[in-house]
Amino acid sequence: MKRLIPLVLLAVGACAQGPDYVAPQADLPQGWSLPYATAPQGREWWQAFDDPQVSALVVRALAANPDLMAAESAVRAARALVDKAAGGTWPQVDGTADASRSRTPATETGGTKTKAKTANSFGLGFDASWELDLWGRLGRQVEAAMATAEASRAEADGVRLTLVGDVVRNYVELRGYQLRLRVARETMESYADTVGLTEAKFQAGTGSGLDLARAQAQLASSKADLPPLRAELAVRLHALGVLTGQHPQALAQLLDQPGTVPNMAAAPGLGLPADLVRNRPDIRQAERQLAAATAQIGVAQADLYPSLTLSGSVGLSAVSAGTLLEMAGRTWSFGPSLVLPLLDGGTRRAEVDYRVALAQQAGETWRSTVLAALGEVEDNLAVWDQQARRVQALELAVATSRAALELATELNDKGMSSYLDVLDAMRELRSLEAQLAEAQVQAVTDLVSLYKSLGGGAPFS
Repeated sequence: MKRLIPLVLLAVGACAQGPDYVAPQADLPQGWSLPYATAPQGREWWQAFDDPQVSALVVRALAANPDLMAAESAVRAARALVDKAAGGTWPQVDGTADASRSRTPATETGGTKTKAKTANSFGLGFDASWELDLWGRLGRQVEAAMATAEASRAEADGVRLTLVGDVVRNYVELRGYQLRLRVARETMESYADTVGLTEAKFQAGTGSGLDLARAQAQLASSKADLPPLRAELAVRLHALGVLTGQHPQALAQLLDQPGTVPNMAAAPGLGLPADLVRNRPDIRQAERQLAAATAQIGVAQADLYPSLTLSGSVGLSAVSAGTLLEMAGRTWSFGPSLVLPLLDGGTRRAEVDYRVALAQQAGETWRSTVLAALGEVEDNLAVWDQQARRVQALELAVATSRAALELATELNDKGMSSYLDVLDAMRELRSLEAQLAEAQVQAVTDLVSLYKSLGGGAPFS
């Protein structure tokens, strides 16, 4: 049936009512505001992280996520409706068979009596009907169904893109919280060393109770930083389990050991703004919805004109099963049926106006979707670019702070400074490391948002 659909559309193309669909054109810029690579990645965007765990989790999610499976089922349902609409353009033939037994009661009229009678009736035949698509109504219905199915495909691609982005983002944030937990524990340990040293001084009479209280408060504050980090880590772990179609704790053992935060070494392949129209699932969905709405105008306009249906039947009828196949009992009928619209109170014309307005609305929705997508890419590009610059600045700050710690340690070893100077330098380094870890995670999640806004590269099929 699918191979015959183009033939159906071609056959009715000469007489189809309504406008023939022309894909809309958008006024797009020649490039993006920031000069990053325009060539798209030669592989799926998440593979550019070169992290096998990322790829493995994405594969699991694509194979088992229930939301994606539901979206794929919706695509199959929409494609079945295309076959249904196409089937309506062909003659419909039904086979019939019937058998009945009836009794006529006895009667008496004017002194004449008739006995009760029992009779049998058997029938066998075929009924056929074919609506001639004079004005292309059925063809436009097929066209609308095909566009709707393609819109459903684009919607499923959007679910797929969102799913992949959520998997990558949650994995990156999970690794980030593991790193921040490690830094927080090391910071807590340095505060514990400070408390020990300050307490020893206080016991020896060379330190104050105020210094000891402050050190103890800092240690308690550093301990208080751990529970929120553990909670956020658990949330990301649970999210990954659900996203991959499993129970929330399914990946606990797999992801228990801390790992590095994935990072894309190369600059992102942005493509050109023209690629955005082809790649973004929501833009493709809006464009296909516009195509379907345009085809529905033709369906409504065709209803303004007469419809012609050819119908007929052929069969055999007999009073006994043994004589059913004898030619003497053959029956047949054939004839056209013409329906001519006369008075309907303007409902058919109102339906045309309604479909025209819906198509205009769909066109404006498509343009709005394109503009919103362009703005989203530019926003995400600017945010990611500035976050990447912040990461670079924090990397320099961490390197400088690490050198300061080494110098403080060296001076302490030579007796030229106190150990408190070492602890202060260590705490400063731990604080900068925590900021760097958070910034690195944010930079990668911003990059994920950028790729999602770009449509994730080549359209999915």
